[in-house]
Amino acid sequence: MSQAVVIENILWSGDCGGAIFNGTSADGAKFRFIASSALMPRPPLQGEVWSISGVRRKHPEHGEQVEVSHCILQRPSGRLITKVLAGSRAFPGIGAVTARKLWDEFGETLYTLLDQGLTSAFAGLIGEELATILISGWREMSVEADVYRWLDAHGVPLWIAKKLIAIYENEVVEKLEENPYRLLAFTNWTQADRLGRASGITLDDDRRLVAAADAAVYVRIRSHHTWTPCDIFHQLLSNILGTVDTLAEQSFQLALRDRAVIELNGGVQGLGPYSMEVFLAERFAEMMGGDFQSPQMTIRQMPDGATTQRMVARVEAENQIVLNAEQKAAVHLALTAPLAVISGGAGTGKTTVLSAICSISETLGAQVYQLALSGRAARRIQEATGRPAQTIASWLASVDAEKIPLDTEPTIAIDESSMLDLPTTYRILRRLQPGCRLLLLGDPGQLPPIGFGLVFHAAVRESAIPQVELTEIMRQAASTGIPQTSREIREGRVPRLDDYQGIGHGVTFIDCHEDAIADTILDVVNDLGGVDKSKVVGATKNGPAGVKTINYAFQQLLSLGKPRLHGFAVGEPVIWLRNDYDLNLLNGSLGTVVRADQELVVDWDDEGEKVMNPALLGDMDLAYAITTHKAQGSQFPRVVIPVYRSKILDRTLLYTAVTRAQSQVVLVGDREAYETAIRNPPNPSRRQTAMGTHLAKACGRT
Repeated sequence: MSQAVVIENILWSGDCGGAIFNGTSADGAKFRFIASSALMPRPPLQGEVWSISGVRRKHPEHGEQVEVSHCILQRPSGRLITKVLAGSRAFPGIGAVTARKLWDEFGETLYTLLDQGLTSAFAGLIGEELATILISGWREMSVEADVYRWLDAHGVPLWIAKKLIAIYENEVVEKLEENPYRLLAFTNWTQADRLGRASGITLDDDRRLVAAADAAVYVRIRSHHTWTPCDIFHQLLSNILGTVDTLAEQSFQLALRDRAVIELNGGVQGLGPYSMEVFLAERFAEMMGGDFQSPQMTIRQMPDGATTQRMVARVEAENQIVLNAEQKAAVHLALTAPLAVISGGAGTGKTTVLSAICSISETLGAQVYQLALSGRAARRIQEATGRPAQTIASWLASVDAEKIPLDTEPTIAIDESSMLDLPTTYRILRRLQPGCRLLLLGDPGQLPPIGFGLVFHAAVRESAIPQVELTEIMRQAASTGIPQTSREIREGRVPRLDDYQGIGHGVTFIDCHEDAIADTILDVVNDLGGVDKSKVVGATKNGPAGVKTINYAFQQLLSLGKPRLHGFAVGEPVIWLRNDYDLNLLNGSLGTVVRADQELVVDWDDEGEKVMNPALLGDMDLAYAITTHKAQGSQFPRVVIPVYRSKILDRTLLYTAVTRAQSQVVLVGDREAYETAIRNPPNPSRRQTAMGTHLAKACGRT
């Protein structure tokens, strides 16, 4: 089928688009539609008109439904407008009676009058208030429909529409036709240049040349860099433009003129990364220098050394623990410094320090917000400290919704801060109000951020920033042997590992060829007590020993004969891959399939059983094995690590994987690849940023 459809009601919708909904065609036929987020970049709204193409299929439970193959938001035509006006939330107060009255009065000329935007044309019939609502709703609907239609006609992904409207409002099409290279912020050079050239823009047009410099910046950002040496930047420009160096040089000079790029230390930064790094550096300096205080006198008690000692002693007695000198210094720093960094390797007690900081802050009447990037990491902090913790994404949303007050001089404590990329850190600090304090806890030896930039690592290297490094491994953690081994890996020294001897404590190795890793891991996991007692933590998704291969091997072995639905069998471990606050499932949430008959039911850790809608299953995967990035922030009793040659295998990945285990680690695979990865410089050291330069300048050292 292919026709215009009025959305009647939404049965399910995803945060990032996609939906299951009922709709009515112009001839009155009713259908149930299923559209993926790739096709429908935002959920439809009741009363909207979408042009939909798809295939009718018979579902055993829901009957006939349409699997959408193409859809595009459009303006209504003919009598369809009465359904739109009566059913859409864009026209509150205009019901079916008013909609019919408008159509009976104006007929097809209604569209012309709406486009003209004159409330006076309708005020006499429906009143001034409803006429204003009518014009406003029509303008909003028309702009979005026009943008969708323009993007679709030019082969541009529709998910860009919402972002374009947020920036250019009702001038999107006009702005894109004026300069198609504005799309470069959302798509790649090839697509933007195709549109530009099709619009008649010449090879040496200023718009194209400045856009080429932006494209070079984006290439570097995709490789996680925020600063580029000039020779590399010029080479990128030549590659992008595909022309002689004179045009590349012209592109560079135009970009400098327009401040699309900034020269710095023999290299360049794009305006975006430059602005974010400068802002962070200056905000850090303001916090350290006392220039980021509340307008009124501070409402927080500032404990002196003696007071801190008494409070630490109370915390130790209540929790039956003993803090070492480094931990006590870290607690005192966090209680007295507006900006503090606490770093340390595995087993040095960072979480214990955070728990003490929270306890003493409560005594002082101060609020501490505990944040982490992943949902599983946030839950781990909450369990360890006994106090609420949340993801950074949910905290930002709550702040924006004014559900979290920041005018009470709270402390924002971010665990696993080494995972913070530049944009995320920027978003956090942009929202801080004068008087807020910032506490960054992390381990620079772990995996770097998935996104671009290195903030925590630069902060650790900046001597002007108040900080404490925890180096003493706690006795309880040391007994497993994991902290000592992980420290050697972290420092680039290859630890000697014994051969695997079975279940027990410590870190051991099994030598085997890459093609035999998956089968060997099956045997090891069985030997360690099964999939409930251990977790496979790998480097990559693909390949002979990748996470997908290992998951498939486990599934073939362990799911035979078990009830199965939508590719998942009863008893299988699964992982959720994004934050979904409607389901209360967070990126990295783990669970187990408990039913697979008419419905797929998963028992999620800490969240209990949930029925999983088939449309959601693209965000769920098997979790016999998970990547180290997904495991970061989590811990498991025992960890098995496949080791093989890979571009991303370095000491930070091995260190992070090893430190996910509480009692035992077994590495399986290529020992030479393992030793080479540890000896070579870690991947974070290859990231090129200017964060350190901006920090040094803001702190008055340059």
